Amino acid sequence: MKTPTLHIISFNIPFPANYGGVIDVFYKIKALQKQGVDIILHAFEYGRDKAPELEKYCTQVYYYHRSTNLSKQFSQFPFIVKTRNVKTLLQNLKKDNYPILFEGLHTCYFLNHPDLAKRKKYIRMHNVEWQYYGHLAKVESNILKKTYFKLESEKLRLFENKIKNVDGVLAISKMDEVYFKEKYAEVFTHYIPAFHPNEKVEIEEGSGKYILFHGDLSVKDNEQAAIFLLEKIMQGVDYQLIIAGLNPSNKLKSIIEKTKNATLKANVSNEEMESLVKNAHVNVLLSFQSAGMKLKLLNALFKGRFCVVNDFMVKNTGLEDLCLVRETAEDFRNVLKEVFEKTFSLEDVLERKERLEVDFSNQKLGEAIKRIIF
Repeated sequence: MKTPTLHIISFNIPFPANYGGVIDVFYKIKALQKQGVDIILHAFEYGRDKAPELEKYCTQVYYYHRSTNLSKQFSQFPFIVKTRNVKTLLQNLKKDNYPILFEGLHTCYFLNHPDLAKRKKYIRMHNVEWQYYGHLAKVESNILKKTYFKLESEKLRLFENKIKNVDGVLAISKMDEVYFKEKYAEVFTHYIPAFHPNEKVEIEEGSGKYILFHGDLSVKDNEQAAIFLLEKIMQGVDYQLIIAGLNPSNKLKSIIEKTKNATLKANVSNEEMESLVKNAHVNVLLSFQSAGMKLKLLNALFKGRFCVVNDFMVKNTGLEDLCLVRETAEDFRNVLKEVFEKTFSLEDVLERKERLEVDFSNQKLGEAIKRIIF
């Protein structure tokens, strides 16, 4: 029987798998390869080096330079799409007739090209992009960036209509599934949760000595959440807080320095981040927008003890009952005091195993995608 082969177009080089979107791409590739699917990977170079590691899981890896010239702002296409308009990508896709998986709207410049009209095409939606950029505009204080995010949001809203010409959409969250099913009833939408680094639940029973907040700190939503935690929640909480993640701003660094029981760990390795998650007593996860699936939530539930979150972080993920969900700063303070009086028991660990290793198994998610496409 002929080996199933799939083109995957990634918005960035998906290794190292150390932030949201590329984590999903990398572990999806690994899962599909385990399912016997040959992967032809197309990756845009954007602030990351070429990754020989990818050749372990892909039969072919193509790299493309992403030109971020500002002139590309003056286009009907969203900037994140226009800057991935590379003719050699189209030429490489035309070498055969294998199905194509576009990772996000970012990679969909050639979605409706006549040369690909007869191909099976699927889009992995990491969130509803125009809503995500609309939220970025709301929280951005720099007027130029705010204007860019507003324009990009509107362009993405219009560009999204082009997904009508695809064989299927793979939505990353239940909320996104509902959105795409309602708006594009003629397109088959499938709920495929996020792929992630965890093969099994690895939680240390017992207690930890600190609270952890982690994420890509250069993302405005994460910075806003960290500041809310520092200024609103931690006032009156005596436990040690560690904030860990990529590229914190000077503003965030300054606020952490002024908070007596807070410590910053910037740009730590994957191994150190894993250790921080596992050894924390509580992982606090906050968000002020509900786009997509928060991969750090999955990681904290697979590896960490108690998870205290707000509704935006966990809504419609199917993980609500595994977390302590609170909204106000006072409620957060109260629950933090409560959980530090508890230990994480074997029963707690087994509850996580029963849910996560079944509903969020990379192997099962890979099997589902293989069935959908092939």
